[in-house]
Amino acid sequence: MKPELADPHDWDLAKQQIDGGFGEGVTDKLVGGLLPVTLEHETSRSFYLVPKDWMDHFENDFGPFTPQSLGTWVGDLSSGRFTFAISVLDRLVGLTKNLIVVSREGAEALTYGKSILKHSVKETGQGLKRGQYVLVMNGNGECLGLAVMSVDTDKLHRLSPKELVAKNVMDVGWYIRRFG
Repeated sequence: MKPELADPHDWDLAKQQIDGGFGEGVTDKLVGGLLPVTLEHETSRSFYLVPKDWMDHFENDFGPFTPQSLGTWVGDLSSGRFTFAISVLDRLVGLTKNLIVVSREGAEALTYGKSILKHSVKETGQGLKRGQYVLVMNGNGECLGLAVMSVDTDKLHRLSPKELVAKNVMDVGWYIRRFG
């Protein structure tokens, strides 16, 4: 398994899904001066962002490093569907307005794999629509995970406190639950 420049077609699929979820141009801002590379697996491809001058290393032996340790993991593409990596969420925070801030109780519930209920929402980005990705933040400005809105933000006032606002897609507690 050797990293290669990302196939333009595959990268376009990932880019469409990132921009579609977080806003037009977010992928370009995320990439900045970095280079998207890919590692091929049996049924998927993993995308990483690496400095351009690291391409020389891809032609040589990695030594004690694995390809995954050489860049920021962005996510995986499998059967045309892009799945975000938890490691890229912090980088997305400053690039999108798709944010939802939750209370301490909401943050704790999220890290246990639960979704976001109205009573735990402290604030949201303006104009979010059902089906859009949102980064879930705690009151300290830390990104805790990724969710999908289950309601438009302009309809939040109609919900009772125990109704679903956003469905948990991934959260920082997953690693503890899985490997801990």
